[in-house]
Amino acid sequence: MILKSISGVALLALILNASWTYSDEPATYVGWKQCAACHSPIDTTWQKTRHANAIDSLKKTSQQNLPECVKCHVTGYEKDGGFIDYELTPEMAGVQCEVCHGPGGKHVENPVESHLIKESGEDLCRQCHTKGQDPGFNYQEKVKQAHGPQK
Repeated sequence: MILKSISGVALLALILNASWTYSDEPATYVGWKQCAACHSPIDTTWQKTRHANAIDSLKKTSQQNLPECVKCHVTGYEKDGGFIDYELTPEMAGVQCEVCHGPGGKHVENPVESHLIKESGEDLCRQCHTKGQDPGFNYQEKVKQAHGPQK
């Protein structure tokens, strides 16, 4: 009887203090096809943007193997679920939704409770669109084109 009480108390303590089993891991990258399942109008126009095919500009200049260049032309570079290389993760090439809106793994699992970044802001864009790399970059104009032409 005492053993049952102790095990019942222990079980109750585990249930009440289950936070040790909860994982507060950051969301992982899932790729644009996961986003397209619910956001197809934006996906359709985004596919026509330079961001969608950003990796092609590196291939044209033979820079596709330079990590300092690749990181700005792919999604989730060196992050969980993100771009590793062209052989293992070709689906993560290009500047996809998650570059601006954050990793979407948790949002895909629970879109109602897990929200993404609505607008990432100029500071995020300037990580790649530096004054040296893109001296004519105008955030106010470019942000309007990020999803492609809208109807």
